[in-house]
Amino acid sequence: MSRIMLTGDGNLGSTAVSNVFIDHYMKEANDAQIKVYLYLLRNSGSDSSFEIGDIADTFNHTEKDVIRSLKYWEKEGLLRLRYDLTGEICGITLLGIRKEDTGEEKAVAAPAAPVLSIVPSIEEKKVPAHPPVPEKPSYSADDLRAFKAETRTEELIAVTESYLAKTISPSDLRSLLYIHKELSFDFEMLDLLLQYCVSKNKRSFNYIEAVAVSWFQQGIKTPAQAKDGIARYERTTFDIMAALGKSGTPTIKETEFISRWLGTYGFDREVVLAACERTVMKTESDRFPYAEGILSKWHEQGLCTLAEIETAEENYRKAKQANTACKTNSYPASYQKSTYDFAALQKFINEN
Repeated sequence: MSRIMLTGDGNLGSTAVSNVFIDHYMKEANDAQIKVYLYLLRNSGSDSSFEIGDIADTFNHTEKDVIRSLKYWEKEGLLRLRYDLTGEICGITLLGIRKEDTGEEKAVAAPAAPVLSIVPSIEEKKVPAHPPVPEKPSYSADDLRAFKAETRTEELIAVTESYLAKTISPSDLRSLLYIHKELSFDFEMLDLLLQYCVSKNKRSFNYIEAVAVSWFQQGIKTPAQAKDGIARYERTTFDIMAALGKSGTPTIKETEFISRWLGTYGFDREVVLAACERTVMKTESDRFPYAEGILSKWHEQGLCTLAEIETAEENYRKAKQANTACKTNSYPASYQKSTYDFAALQKFINEN
């Protein structure tokens, strides 16, 4: 579990708790959720570092209790979480609370809100959770000429062609320009990106660009973060591929699926593996799209943990059984039961 870097404006010797939190949010929260939120407030005023386990030990809770509490407050709008390639929390932004002009109480992003970062190195920048991916512009020939005229572009092209063992095309150059300019990869990050893809025996710029977008979505900005994320992502990816009956290196599309499950949706490894288990029980083919259907539904329903998922599924089963029983034991309103005197009927038959 990564350490958490916690920074703020300075320790004032006291912790301010919004009355809105006490009056509105606290009454619906459980013991663990309240403790975790107050812990974050308490530590947000001074530079410090901690791990999820430190919070768990402080309050005698499990790490899963702490993570569930963080996700609860994110759902309530009091903080934002950011996830790394493996789906672990890698950043927390506390949101301020103020009264809107409408008179409703609402959590909003405040300029001076403290930021908590779970980082593999102190070089990490504080960025919003899951930033939207910039669209790839239709670069003109003039754009490419200007890019090639930059100081280090010639060196970058030479290194790229060396890694890929081919001369790059104008389309490849557009991908390099997009990754460098729009996704903000410096030359060191581009070099690491190329090394990683070639190590997977993937030399297509479609694949290289897909990996770059995935790193961008995870907030990976430095080589240290990338190396740490790659190591953990590789292990998790292997487990997911194996759970779906796959082996070898994932394809571009499979990489996109896995990145979305762990990054965009923010599911833990165990939740993704649970979806994989349900998938293999239902289908022999198209398992990635089938698992995507399960996980996207859980995400839309706001289900974050296995416990929440299992509770929702149990409630659905009970409701379905109750509905079936109701239909079985009921008759249409227009249908009236009749009673017959079979002895009299038999007598009538015998006499005639």
